Amino acid sequence: MTAPFTMTLRAARKWAGKARAFFLRDLRTDMSYRFTFLLEAANIFATLSAFFFLSKIMGASIAGRYQPFPFLLLGMAMNGYLTTALYCFSQGVRGSQQVGVIKTVLGAPISPLEFLVYSSLYPLCRAAFDAMIYILGGTLFGMSLARMNLSAALVIFVLSVAAYASIGILSATFALIFKKGDPLIWLFGGLSWLLGGVFYPLEVLPGWMQQAAHLLPISHALKGMRAALLEGASIAQLGPEIASLAIFLALTLPISLAVFYSGIRWSRTSGSLGHF
Repeated sequence: MTAPFTMTLRAARKWAGKARAFFLRDLRTDMSYRFTFLLEAANIFATLSAFFFLSKIMGASIAGRYQPFPFLLLGMAMNGYLTTALYCFSQGVRGSQQVGVIKTVLGAPISPLEFLVYSSLYPLCRAAFDAMIYILGGTLFGMSLARMNLSAALVIFVLSVAAYASIGILSATFALIFKKGDPLIWLFGGLSWLLGGVFYPLEVLPGWMQQAAHLLPISHALKGMRAALLEGASIAQLGPEIASLAIFLALTLPISLAVFYSGIRWSRTSGSLGHF
């Protein structure tokens, strides 16, 4: 029992060391632009204020369930985080291509998948911090989280991020092969804004658009997150949303990984890995 445990501990330390190196690299890069932090803080305050005053002219409730301000705020915060999960993988690939180090990085003792995961750590942590600030700031504007079910919210959150990350891996493959802007991000991001229920409930859409919306993970993510944080819905009560996200993830993740590794092999054999 001692040997396997020792090997597992060494592997964990090795993983943590690599993750820390990538995280600190991206943190130092971000910290070198300190003025942007002030601008982003001002943007968060302006967004919260705009949503608060906008909610004053939207009536007492949305779809008979939620007050406008928390509905809008949670939609914005969750969509912002999922958008980061969508583009951070391709951003890591393009950044390494543009500075000419992707061949060196992928030639290091890490797998291509590890490179994607490590490159996404800082953007995802930063986006989580921003989303937390939005939600905590919302409580200062009167949003109540007294009934929230944190465990249910975490389950929805993890599945949602994983579902969007699977599309993000496909996006990274597109960037790796074609070296240009990724239509997957534009398509998926645009459909999420239109059909995801970010700013308005799905009930206002025509019937066929509601059916299309149910194919997008963000619609289930937002429905589950709002129910968990604002109504205290349990994991059992969120079963349909959890199942939908899990099915989407089970279908897309294997395909994404297979396509990504195929893209890596094609780029290496064609000699285009270092091109940008």
